[in-house]
Amino acid sequence: MKRKPTRLDSVRIRNFKAIRDSGAVKLTPLTVLIGNNGSGKSSLVEALETAKTMVVGDLDRAMQLWRGIEHIRHMGQKPQYRHDGTGALTARSGLEFHLRGRLGGEKFTAASVVNERGGANEVFFESESVQIGPASYTRPGELNTPVNGTRSSISRLGPSYSLLTPLLGEYIGRWQFLRLSPQEMGRPRPQTRSRAEIQLATDGSNVAEYLLEIRSLDPEAFEGIIETLQFVLPYASDMQPTITTELERAVYLQMSEADYKVPGWLLSTGTLRVLALLACLRHPSPPPLLVIEELENGLDPRTIHLFVEEIRAALADGEMQIIVTTHSPFLLDLFDLSHLVVVERVDGRPTFTRPGEEALAEWSKSFSPGRLYTMGRLTRGGQ
Repeated sequence: MKRKPTRLDSVRIRNFKAIRDSGAVKLTPLTVLIGNNGSGKSSLVEALETAKTMVVGDLDRAMQLWRGIEHIRHMGQKPQYRHDGTGALTARSGLEFHLRGRLGGEKFTAASVVNERGGANEVFFESESVQIGPASYTRPGELNTPVNGTRSSISRLGPSYSLLTPLLGEYIGRWQFLRLSPQEMGRPRPQTRSRAEIQLATDGSNVAEYLLEIRSLDPEAFEGIIETLQFVLPYASDMQPTITTELERAVYLQMSEADYKVPGWLLSTGTLRVLALLACLRHPSPPPLLVIEELENGLDPRTIHLFVEEIRAALADGEMQIIVTTHSPFLLDLFDLSHLVVVERVDGRPTFTRPGEEALAEWSKSFSPGRLYTMGRLTRGGQ
Protein backbone atom coordinates (compact mmCIF):
# COMPACT_ATOMS: atom_id res chain seq x y z
CA MET A 1 0.00 0.00 0.00
CA LYS A 2 1.45 3.36 -1.03
CA ARG A 3 2.08 5.80 1.82
CA LYS A 4 0.10 9.00 1.96
CA PRO A 5 2.29 11.94 0.93
CA THR A 6 4.24 14.03 3.42
CA ARG A 7 5.80 17.09 1.84
CA LEU A 8 6.36 20.82 2.06
CA ASP A 9 4.26 22.65 -0.54
CA SER A 10 5.38 26.22 0.14
CA VAL A 11 7.40 28.36 2.49
CA ARG A 12 7.24 32.06 3.30
CA ILE A 13 9.97 33.84 5.26
CA ARG A 14 9.94 37.40 6.56
CA ASN A 15 12.66 39.57 8.13
CA PHE A 16 15.38 36.91 8.00
CA LYS A 17 18.88 37.88 6.83
CA ALA A 18 18.64 39.14 3.21
CA ILE A 19 14.90 38.41 3.01
CA ARG A 20 12.36 41.13 3.80
CA ASP A 21 9.45 39.04 2.53
CA SER A 22 9.98 36.04 0.28
CA GLY A 23 6.32 35.72 -0.59
CA ALA A 24 4.96 32.17 -0.83
CA VAL A 25 7.72 30.15 -2.50
CA LYS A 26 6.08 27.14 -4.12
CA LEU A 27 8.01 23.89 -3.68
CA THR A 28 7.66 20.81 -5.85
CA PRO A 29 9.13 17.31 -5.30
CA LEU A 30 12.31 18.74 -6.85
CA THR A 31 13.06 22.45 -6.55
CA VAL A 32 16.24 23.97 -7.99
CA LEU A 33 17.18 27.44 -6.70
CA ILE A 34 19.34 29.36 -9.19
CA GLY A 35 20.70 32.87 -8.73
CA ASN A 36 23.78 35.02 -8.49
CA ASN A 37 26.00 35.14 -5.41
CA GLY A 38 24.23 37.18 -2.73
CA SER A 39 20.83 36.87 -4.40
CA GLY A 40 19.20 35.28 -1.34
CA LYS A 41 19.25 31.53 -2.05
CA SER A 42 21.17 30.73 1.12
CA SER A 43 18.91 32.95 3.23
CA LEU A 44 15.91 30.81 2.30
CA VAL A 45 17.79 27.57 3.02
CA GLU A 46 19.14 28.91 6.32
CA ALA A 47 15.67 30.02 7.39
CA LEU A 48 14.44 26.43 6.94
CA GLU A 49 17.47 25.18 8.85
CA THR A 50 16.72 27.63 11.66
CA ALA A 51 13.10 26.44 11.79
CA LYS A 52 14.31 22.86 12.12
CA THR A 53 16.67 23.79 14.95
CA MET A 54 13.84 25.57 16.79
CA VAL A 55 11.81 22.38 16.53
CA VAL A 56 14.43 19.75 17.45
CA GLY A 57 16.28 21.93 19.95
CA ASP A 58 14.89 25.17 21.30
CA LEU A 59 14.79 28.86 20.51
CA ASP A 60 18.15 29.66 22.11
CA ARG A 61 19.90 26.94 20.13
CA ALA A 62 18.33 28.20 16.89
CA MET A 63 19.50 31.77 17.51
CA GLN A 64 22.97 30.59 18.54
CA LEU A 65 23.43 29.17 15.03
CA TRP A 66 23.93 32.81 13.98
CA ARG A 67 25.38 34.22 17.24
CA GLY A 68 22.15 35.96 18.13
CA ILE A 69 18.91 37.24 16.64
CA GLU A 70 20.46 40.68 16.10
CA HIS A 71 22.67 39.22 13.35
CA ILE A 72 19.89 37.58 11.34
CA ARG A 73 17.19 40.22 11.56
CA HIS A 74 16.72 41.72 8.09
CA MET A 75 18.87 44.83 7.87
CA GLY A 76 17.32 46.28 4.73
CA GLN A 77 15.38 48.78 6.78
CA LYS A 78 15.91 50.42 10.13
CA PRO A 79 14.18 48.39 12.88
CA GLN A 80 11.38 50.09 14.77
CA TYR A 81 10.57 49.44 18.42
CA ARG A 82 7.59 49.80 20.71
CA HIS A 83 7.00 49.48 24.44
CA ASP A 84 5.24 46.23 25.27
CA GLY A 85 3.07 45.44 28.28
CA THR A 86 6.10 45.11 30.53
CA GLY A 87 7.47 48.48 29.45
CA ALA A 88 10.41 46.90 27.61
CA LEU A 89 11.35 47.94 24.09
CA THR A 90 10.22 45.24 21.64
CA ALA A 91 10.79 45.11 17.89
CA ARG A 92 7.64 45.90 15.92
CA SER A 93 8.26 43.07 13.45
CA GLY A 94 9.69 39.66 14.28
CA LEU A 95 11.25 36.87 12.25
CA GLU A 96 8.45 34.93 10.58
CA PHE A 97 8.49 31.31 9.40
CA HIS A 98 5.41 30.08 7.50
CA LEU A 99 5.10 26.50 6.24
CA ARG A 100 2.39 24.76 4.20
CA GLY A 101 2.32 21.12 3.23
CA ARG A 102 0.88 17.68 3.75
CA LEU A 103 1.48 15.37 6.68
CA GLY A 104 0.43 11.80 6.00
CA GLY A 105 -1.97 13.10 3.35
CA GLU A 106 -3.54 15.77 5.58
CA LYS A 107 -2.95 19.43 4.80
CA PHE A 108 -1.04 21.40 7.40
CA THR A 109 -0.05 25.02 7.95
CA ALA A 110 2.37 26.26 10.57
CA ALA A 111 3.64 29.68 11.57
CA SER A 112 6.18 30.88 14.13
CA VAL A 113 6.97 34.50 14.90
CA VAL A 114 10.15 35.10 16.90
CA ASN A 115 10.91 38.49 18.43
CA GLU A 116 13.33 40.19 20.81
CA ARG A 117 13.21 42.84 23.46
CA GLY A 118 15.58 44.79 25.60
CA GLY A 119 18.21 45.30 22.92
CA ALA A 120 18.14 41.61 21.95
CA ASN A 121 18.86 40.52 25.53
CA GLU A 122 15.72 38.37 25.37
CA VAL A 123 14.19 36.35 22.54
CA PHE A 124 10.74 34.83 22.63
CA PHE A 125 7.96 33.30 20.55
CA GLU A 126 5.58 36.17 19.91
CA SER A 127 2.97 33.83 18.43
CA GLU A 128 2.66 30.36 16.89
CA SER A 129 -0.06 28.42 15.17
CA VAL A 130 -0.44 24.98 13.62
CA GLN A 131 -3.36 23.46 11.74
CA ILE A 132 -3.36 19.80 10.70
CA GLY A 133 -6.51 18.76 8.88
CA PRO A 134 -9.46 19.99 10.97
CA ALA A 135 -7.43 20.34 14.19
CA SER A 136 -5.91 23.73 14.99
CA TYR A 137 -3.59 24.88 17.76
CA THR A 138 -2.49 28.38 18.66
CA ARG A 139 -0.01 29.85 21.07
CA PRO A 140 -0.97 33.48 21.48
CA GLY A 141 1.98 34.63 23.54
CA GLU A 142 5.11 33.72 25.44
CA LEU A 143 6.25 32.10 28.65
CA ASN A 144 4.19 29.14 29.90
CA THR A 145 1.18 30.20 27.88
CA PRO A 146 -1.79 27.91 27.36
CA VAL A 147 -2.09 26.29 23.95
CA ASN A 148 -5.53 26.48 22.41
CA GLY A 149 -6.21 23.10 20.83
CA THR A 150 -7.40 19.59 21.49
CA ARG A 151 -4.22 17.70 22.44
CA SER A 152 -3.88 17.67 26.24
CA SER A 153 -0.17 16.74 26.12
CA ILE A 154 0.68 20.20 24.82
CA SER A 155 -1.59 22.24 27.05
CA ARG A 156 1.40 24.35 28.08
CA LEU A 157 4.80 25.08 26.60
CA GLY A 158 7.97 26.44 28.18
CA PRO A 159 9.24 29.80 26.90
CA SER A 160 11.95 28.38 24.61
CA TYR A 161 10.03 25.44 23.13
CA SER A 162 8.10 25.63 19.88
CA LEU A 163 4.49 24.64 19.38
CA LEU A 164 5.67 22.88 16.21
CA THR A 165 7.76 20.40 18.24
CA PRO A 166 4.96 18.12 19.54
CA LEU A 167 2.88 18.50 16.37
CA LEU A 168 5.37 18.44 13.49
CA GLY A 169 8.64 17.55 15.20
CA GLU A 170 8.86 14.00 13.90
CA TYR A 171 8.64 15.30 10.32
CA ILE A 172 10.69 18.50 10.56
CA GLY A 173 13.29 16.85 12.78
CA ARG A 174 14.28 14.53 9.93
CA TRP A 175 14.95 17.30 7.42
CA GLN A 176 18.49 16.96 6.11
CA PHE A 177 20.70 19.90 5.10
CA LEU A 178 24.00 19.37 3.28
CA ARG A 179 26.70 22.02 3.09
CA LEU A 180 29.53 19.54 2.71
CA SER A 181 33.06 20.18 3.96
CA PRO A 182 35.36 17.41 2.64
CA GLN A 183 38.17 18.49 4.98
CA GLU A 184 35.97 17.53 7.95
CA MET A 185 34.54 14.41 6.29
CA GLY A 186 37.86 12.57 6.04
CA ARG A 187 38.79 12.84 9.71
CA PRO A 188 38.04 10.10 12.29
CA ARG A 189 35.04 10.96 14.45
CA PRO A 190 34.10 9.55 17.89
CA GLN A 191 31.56 6.75 17.53
CA THR A 192 28.00 7.22 18.77
CA ARG A 193 27.36 4.20 21.00
CA SER A 194 23.77 4.78 22.01
CA ARG A 195 20.89 3.50 19.90
CA ALA A 196 20.12 7.00 18.65
CA GLU A 197 19.37 7.35 14.95
CA ILE A 198 22.39 8.74 13.11
CA GLN A 199 21.67 11.82 11.02
CA LEU A 200 24.34 13.03 8.64
CA ALA A 201 25.92 16.24 9.91
CA THR A 202 25.38 19.29 7.71
CA ASP A 203 29.10 19.37 6.87
CA GLY A 204 29.17 15.59 6.33
CA SER A 205 31.77 15.14 9.08
CA ASN A 206 30.18 11.91 10.39
CA VAL A 207 29.76 10.30 6.95
CA ALA A 208 31.73 7.21 8.04
CA GLU A 209 29.35 6.53 10.92
CA TYR A 210 26.35 7.30 8.70
CA LEU A 211 27.56 4.64 6.24
CA LEU A 212 28.18 2.26 9.15
CA GLU A 213 24.52 2.63 10.13
CA ILE A 214 23.35 2.01 6.55
CA ARG A 215 25.50 -1.16 6.43
CA SER A 216 23.84 -2.33 9.66
CA LEU A 217 20.28 -1.45 8.58
CA ASP A 218 20.42 -2.66 4.99
CA PRO A 219 23.57 -4.42 3.69
CA GLU A 220 22.11 -4.50 0.18
CA ALA A 221 21.65 -0.70 0.15
CA PHE A 222 25.21 -0.30 1.39
CA GLU A 223 26.57 -2.56 -1.36
CA GLY A 224 24.59 -0.52 -3.89
CA ILE A 225 26.35 2.64 -2.69
CA ILE A 226 29.78 0.99 -3.06
CA GLU A 227 28.93 -0.32 -6.55
CA THR A 228 27.82 3.15 -7.67
CA LEU A 229 30.99 4.66 -6.19
CA GLN A 230 33.00 2.18 -8.28
CA PHE A 231 31.27 3.51 -11.39
CA VAL A 232 32.63 6.96 -10.51
CA LEU A 233 36.00 5.61 -9.29
CA PRO A 234 36.76 2.39 -11.23
CA TYR A 235 40.08 1.98 -9.42
CA ALA A 236 38.39 1.74 -5.98
CA SER A 237 37.94 -1.95 -5.17
CA ASP A 238 36.17 -1.22 -1.89
CA MET A 239 35.22 1.51 0.59
CA GLN A 240 34.38 0.69 4.20
CA PRO A 241 33.69 2.61 7.41
CA THR A 242 36.34 1.43 9.87
CA ILE A 243 36.38 1.56 13.68
CA THR A 244 39.60 2.21 15.57
CA THR A 245 39.90 1.72 19.34
CA GLU A 246 43.23 3.42 19.92
CA LEU A 247 42.74 6.02 22.69
CA GLU A 248 39.01 6.26 21.84
CA ARG A 249 36.49 4.49 19.64
CA ALA A 250 36.38 6.45 16.41
CA VAL A 251 34.99 5.82 12.93
CA TYR A 252 36.72 6.75 9.67
CA LEU A 253 36.59 5.85 5.99
CA GLN A 254 39.06 3.54 4.31
CA MET A 255 39.28 2.93 0.56
CA SER A 256 40.91 -0.14 -0.94
CA GLU A 257 42.86 0.38 -4.16
CA ALA A 258 44.98 -2.38 -5.74
CA ASP A 259 46.96 -3.89 -2.84
CA TYR A 260 46.89 -0.94 -0.45
CA LYS A 261 44.40 1.04 1.63
CA VAL A 262 43.82 4.80 1.65
CA PRO A 263 42.45 6.45 4.85
CA GLY A 264 39.65 8.98 4.62
CA TRP A 265 41.79 12.03 5.29
CA LEU A 266 43.73 11.31 2.07
CA LEU A 267 40.68 10.88 -0.17
CA SER A 268 39.85 13.52 -2.76
CA THR A 269 37.17 16.10 -2.05
CA GLY A 270 35.07 14.76 -4.92
CA THR A 271 35.20 11.19 -3.58
CA LEU A 272 34.02 12.31 -0.15
CA ARG A 273 31.20 14.40 -1.61
CA VAL A 274 30.07 11.49 -3.80
CA LEU A 275 29.90 9.20 -0.77
CA ALA A 276 27.89 11.62 1.34
CA LEU A 277 25.40 12.38 -1.44
CA LEU A 278 24.93 8.71 -2.31
CA ALA A 279 24.45 7.85 1.35
CA CYS A 280 21.61 10.37 1.73
CA LEU A 281 19.91 9.43 -1.52
CA ARG A 282 20.23 5.66 -0.95
CA HIS A 283 19.51 5.54 2.81
CA PRO A 284 16.87 2.86 3.60
CA SER A 285 14.96 5.48 5.64
CA PRO A 286 15.62 8.64 3.62
CA PRO A 287 14.96 12.13 5.00
CA PRO A 288 11.58 13.53 3.94
CA LEU A 289 13.29 16.77 2.87
CA LEU A 290 16.88 16.89 1.58
CA VAL A 291 18.47 20.29 0.90
CA ILE A 292 21.78 20.25 -1.00
CA GLU A 293 23.72 23.47 -1.37
CA GLU A 294 25.73 23.77 -4.60
CA LEU A 295 25.33 20.16 -5.70
CA GLU A 296 27.87 20.53 -8.51
CA ASN A 297 30.85 21.45 -6.29
CA GLY A 298 33.75 19.03 -6.67
CA LEU A 299 31.95 16.83 -9.22
CA ASP A 300 33.01 16.20 -12.81
CA PRO A 301 30.37 16.43 -15.60
CA ARG A 302 29.85 12.66 -15.80
CA THR A 303 29.27 12.44 -12.06
CA ILE A 304 26.84 15.36 -12.17
CA HIS A 305 24.82 13.41 -14.75
CA LEU A 306 24.90 10.41 -12.41
CA PHE A 307 23.54 12.41 -9.49
CA VAL A 308 20.70 13.89 -11.50
CA GLU A 309 19.66 10.30 -12.24
CA GLU A 310 20.09 9.38 -8.57
CA ILE A 311 17.85 12.31 -7.60
CA ARG A 312 15.17 11.20 -10.05
CA ALA A 313 15.33 7.65 -8.69
CA ALA A 314 15.08 8.89 -5.08
CA LEU A 315 12.00 10.94 -5.94
CA ALA A 316 10.25 8.09 -7.75
CA ASP A 317 8.56 6.53 -4.70
CA GLY A 318 7.33 9.88 -3.37
CA GLU A 319 8.96 9.56 0.07
CA MET A 320 11.58 12.26 -0.44
CA GLN A 321 11.52 15.90 -1.46
CA ILE A 322 14.71 17.62 -2.63
CA ILE A 323 15.83 21.25 -2.83
CA VAL A 324 19.07 22.02 -4.67
CA THR A 325 20.92 25.33 -4.97
CA THR A 326 23.29 25.89 -7.86
CA HIS A 327 25.22 28.43 -9.93
CA SER A 328 25.79 25.99 -12.79
CA PRO A 329 24.09 26.45 -16.18
CA PHE A 330 25.39 22.95 -17.04
CA LEU A 331 23.43 21.45 -14.15
CA LEU A 332 20.32 23.45 -15.10
CA ASP A 333 20.42 21.84 -18.55
CA LEU A 334 19.71 18.48 -16.87
CA PHE A 335 16.48 19.72 -15.26
CA ASP A 336 13.12 20.93 -16.56
CA LEU A 337 11.99 24.55 -16.40
CA SER A 338 9.24 23.43 -14.02
CA HIS A 339 11.90 22.58 -11.41
CA LEU A 340 13.48 26.03 -11.33
CA VAL A 341 13.02 28.92 -8.92
CA VAL A 342 14.99 32.00 -10.00
CA VAL A 343 16.33 34.11 -7.14
CA GLU A 344 17.26 37.71 -7.92
CA ARG A 345 17.41 41.09 -6.23
CA VAL A 346 14.70 43.56 -7.21
CA ASP A 347 15.14 47.00 -5.65
CA GLY A 348 17.70 45.38 -3.38
CA ARG A 349 15.35 42.69 -2.07
CA PRO A 350 15.48 38.97 -2.93
CA THR A 351 12.58 37.67 -5.01
CA PHE A 352 11.75 34.03 -5.72
CA THR A 353 9.94 33.36 -8.99
CA ARG A 354 9.27 30.40 -11.23
CA PRO A 355 9.91 31.01 -14.94
CA GLY A 356 6.67 31.73 -16.80
CA GLU A 357 6.07 28.75 -19.06
CA GLU A 358 3.94 30.71 -21.53
CA ALA A 359 6.41 33.56 -21.91
CA LEU A 360 9.27 31.12 -22.39
CA ALA A 361 7.48 28.63 -24.64
CA GLU A 362 9.11 29.79 -27.87
CA TRP A 363 12.53 30.32 -26.35
CA SER A 364 12.54 26.87 -24.71
CA LYS A 365 12.03 25.21 -28.10
CA SER A 366 15.49 26.36 -29.13
CA PHE A 367 17.41 26.79 -25.86
CA SER A 368 18.02 24.67 -22.76
CA PRO A 369 17.30 25.99 -19.23
CA GLY A 370 20.99 26.67 -18.62
CA ARG A 371 21.32 28.62 -21.85
CA LEU A 372 18.13 30.58 -21.10
CA TYR A 373 19.56 31.48 -17.70
CA THR A 374 22.87 32.75 -19.08
CA MET A 375 20.90 34.75 -21.70
CA GLY A 376 18.95 36.42 -18.88
CA ARG A 377 15.63 35.04 -20.13
CA LEU A 378 14.65 33.44 -16.81
CA THR A 379 14.82 36.66 -14.80
CA ARG A 380 11.88 39.03 -14.43
CA GLY A 381 13.44 41.55 -16.77
CA GLY A 382 14.24 38.96 -19.43
CA GLN A 383 10.81 37.39 -19.84
